[in-house]
Amino acid sequence: MSKPSIYFGAGSILELGNLYPDRGFHILRIPEISSVELKKIRSSLQGRILSETIYEKGMPDIASIQELQDDFWCRADLEKSAMLGIGGGSVMDAAKVLRYKPDGVAWLSKHLDISIEDESLPKIPLLLAATTAGTGSEVTPTATIWDFAKQRKHSFFGPEVFANVAIVDPCLCLGAPWVISRDSGIDALSHALEAIWNRNRSEETTNLAIYAAKKICHYLPLIQDNLYNLKLRAQLSDAALSAGLAMAKTQTALVHALSYSETARSQKSHGQSCAYWLPYVWQLLIESDCDPAILNNLDRAIGQYFSAPIEMYQWLLALGFSVHPPLECDKTVEEQVGTVRLSARGKNFAGFRIHGE
Repeated sequence: MSKPSIYFGAGSILELGNLYPDRGFHILRIPEISSVELKKIRSSLQGRILSETIYEKGMPDIASIQELQDDFWCRADLEKSAMLGIGGGSVMDAAKVLRYKPDGVAWLSKHLDISIEDESLPKIPLLLAATTAGTGSEVTPTATIWDFAKQRKHSFFGPEVFANVAIVDPCLCLGAPWVISRDSGIDALSHALEAIWNRNRSEETTNLAIYAAKKICHYLPLIQDNLYNLKLRAQLSDAALSAGLAMAKTQTALVHALSYSETARSQKSHGQSCAYWLPYVWQLLIESDCDPAILNNLDRAIGQYFSAPIEMYQWLLALGFSVHPPLECDKTVEEQVGTVRLSARGKNFAGFRIHGE
């Protein structure tokens, strides 16, 4: 599966009219899309909408997604259907699974936490349109699926999980509430910083991440009292897209590894859980013997906003987050770090030595 074709900019949702003209569309969307944007979408598809499902289930969990998948495939057709997911990360992650036709009970459980590489698995074209500037899910080959009963996070991932089309139209973000905008922005900032301090980093991903982090730190606070400012929304959408493209190649690292238990336990938004750990993990990096180039690149990215993790901590507090003090460490936190450092995401953190180095 190749990476998605990307359509970026105000009005790019209108490209729907040119895509998959021989297929009808099943839409999975959040309820909050404005009537103006819905009119654009329906006009672009010109009667090709086969079904429209409002997604209100929050972060996707195994049980709810399996129920949706079974219901969806009572209506969908492999040869005649396409799926359009419109929303934030939860909707887009759900759509990544729903586009696959299950072959029996517990199909999803059998395909979690293993790379989806089989091109022959039956699925329909997937188009994703983001309504938040944050998760980058529209350009990543991963969906997060939760088991809240067991407080576990699972991944539905692999090269075949990429969407066919990603639409990043900042008009879809206009009016999104401040808390959702804030949490999404910090999720994107986490993607950018974790791409910089990542073992899988490259010059390309680092440059994308620096570009994204600079924009988020500058523009995110400005959006609070300007929720309908298209220019600000466009800047944040651009930043989130760049961060997502970087993270799609490096994958996330220690902040996300630590955030998962927080989300599973409290069901806080992903952005809130990442915000809690960002300054602390930055401090761990400073105290490690990592490549000095990483610290230099962090300075290029956020140095004009924060000279040290404690300043980021204060900034996040001012934005309304609960944050772990970066210079404070206790036995519980040390145990949490010790638990996740050998996880797939924990191992990506360049501040840890890998055995044998």
